[in-house]
Amino acid sequence: MDSLFQQLPEVLVRGERPVIKAEKGKLIYDVPRIIEKLSVTNAYEVLKELPGVTEQNGTLSLGGLRVTVVVNGKVTTLDKEQLRAMLEGTPVSRIEKAEIMYAAPARYQVRGPMINLILKSNLGQRSSLKGELFSSYEQSRREHINERATLLYTSGRFAADLMYTYSFGHTKNETEKWSEHELADGLHELTLNTLSSGYGGRHNIRLGTDYDFGKKNVLSMVYTSQLGYGQDRTSMHGTGNSDKADDGDRRLHNVKLDYQSSFGLTAGMDFTYFDSPGTTVLTGVMEEEKKSFFYKSNQRINRLLFYLNQEHALNNGWELNYGAKYRTAHDNSYQFYYDGETGDLLTDNSLKSRRTEYTFNGYAGFSKNFGKRFSFDFSLAAELYNSQTWHEWMLYPTLNANYRAKDGHMFQLSFSSNRSYPDYWSTQPTVQYVDSYTEVHGNPVLKPSSDYLAVLAYILKSKYVFALFYEEKPDHFAQLPYKLPDRLAEVNKFINYNFQRQMGIRMMAPYKIGKWWSGNGMLIAMQSRDKADDFYDIPFDCKKWVFVFRTSNTLTLSKQPDVVMNVSAFLQTKARQGIYDLGNYCDVTTSVKWTSPDKKAQLTLTGNDLFDSRNRMDLRIDYANQHSRTKFNKSNRNITLSFLYKFGGYKEKKRKEVDTSRLGH
Repeated sequence: MDSLFQQLPEVLVRGERPVIKAEKGKLIYDVPRIIEKLSVTNAYEVLKELPGVTEQNGTLSLGGLRVTVVVNGKVTTLDKEQLRAMLEGTPVSRIEKAEIMYAAPARYQVRGPMINLILKSNLGQRSSLKGELFSSYEQSRREHINERATLLYTSGRFAADLMYTYSFGHTKNETEKWSEHELADGLHELTLNTLSSGYGGRHNIRLGTDYDFGKKNVLSMVYTSQLGYGQDRTSMHGTGNSDKADDGDRRLHNVKLDYQSSFGLTAGMDFTYFDSPGTTVLTGVMEEEKKSFFYKSNQRINRLLFYLNQEHALNNGWELNYGAKYRTAHDNSYQFYYDGETGDLLTDNSLKSRRTEYTFNGYAGFSKNFGKRFSFDFSLAAELYNSQTWHEWMLYPTLNANYRAKDGHMFQLSFSSNRSYPDYWSTQPTVQYVDSYTEVHGNPVLKPSSDYLAVLAYILKSKYVFALFYEEKPDHFAQLPYKLPDRLAEVNKFINYNFQRQMGIRMMAPYKIGKWWSGNGMLIAMQSRDKADDFYDIPFDCKKWVFVFRTSNTLTLSKQPDVVMNVSAFLQTKARQGIYDLGNYCDVTTSVKWTSPDKKAQLTLTGNDLFDSRNRMDLRIDYANQHSRTKFNKSNRNITLSFLYKFGGYKEKKRKEVDTSRLGH
């Protein structure tokens, strides 16, 4: 042994745990490692830091593709905005990992690209009480505050968590619009300057419980409540003038029950009640046409979901899964217009609607690993959608295949199909007035859209991802403006395209510079095509190449004290949406985070949108007889100071039992 030590040179071996793993058609990200030095405070901010994920106008996308977010693989009746509110109240300490799938298998009851956020399970641990307190103050033109408190109690087979968040803030937006509107009496040149301001607050409460009956038989119950209020004031000056006041509330209650058995059965129900009453008052004039009215509106939604899934492990490594889902929704909405001077009901614009729809979905799928090289997962779902205007069946095949050519070289092939349904309110035959010139019309014959997506990805050394993608969306729907030929009014309405098509390449790569600088970069190059033969009297067929670049960097400024700096940048080149020409979109954000030596406290200073460019995009329309330019002057640059404190470690104190050995008879 002495001779060996004398002859061996001094060798230092450095190892690096992979951040990403590929398994059965999904990419599994080690979230705690990714966010270890990032200035993120909740689950929604974590999602935006995952490689390939971007956010624009409040919508998350995965490599330029629309993505569905689920928690612990469980389907829910919460919509995008309601789910976001729940994620913003979920602390990062609860997150274990994230699974990304470009083609979600049918057993998840989600179709297309999906992010499955896995939260940590606290069952089976000793009695303890832990929690977090979070507070942030944001200053831009006006202030915005966020407060959060969470408690987590565990005791053997029982676990419960309670979360409360409150947010309040002011908004202020400015818009400049130049428009050419052609009527029978000639061309009207319009200059419209709009200023809107308002405030809003929201309370969120979440209570979750889990109980393990033994042998991985777990019953879960989650109650979520969201209570919001707000007020907006909008004034427009120029060629037309108007003043509008909006006051409204939002109330949501959601209850979810879920049972997971030891033999592969999962069953549950999910119920959502949503209520959104509001009042709008508008007075205005466009040239000689006057408007004066107020209207009361409400959207009341009841949604109920039942689901049942079963998985079996068969011989020779085969796995079988099947299940069913039934969802029903009742929409009870109204909108009553009244004359602003006389108070008389305007019956032509008023509406009271009761609509019911239901969806039944049944699926079956199987998967298998062929050694360590090849695996695949295939499923087929059949779905019936029924509403007042539609009653039809659809088939949705899904395929995921993995092939490991050799160590460090992985290929993934994914194919998925999906269907998207329009919002309830957009299908109502209603008219809403934004100002004295702009109107929003509902479309009762708006159809759901289909979605077919294929992705071929190559993963190198569990780090670098290169992917080709092709997406086809027959009957894609989007909201577009149109200047009416018979009066000075611009109508915004959701319409169905023939199709929307996107194809391109996506590249993602981490990098390091020394021991103090690490980052992730993403580049997307894609061609987008929108085609609609039935858009008033001006059908369109437009193509556009779009490039997207995103980088996120972490710089370790000091280890003692623990100070870390994050810098992220996002750039999207000019794009096209229907008849819209969208300007460049960019954003640069930086933050500095200090962590206490015991890891219990964090203080973060963040500068968002440093160059104040995120919401200053120009929208242009220069197509056929539609000509306009809209410039947004919304300032999104702000400074945020936040503080996070973790507490816990409470353990049940053992107490001496009362001696009863000599009592009784």
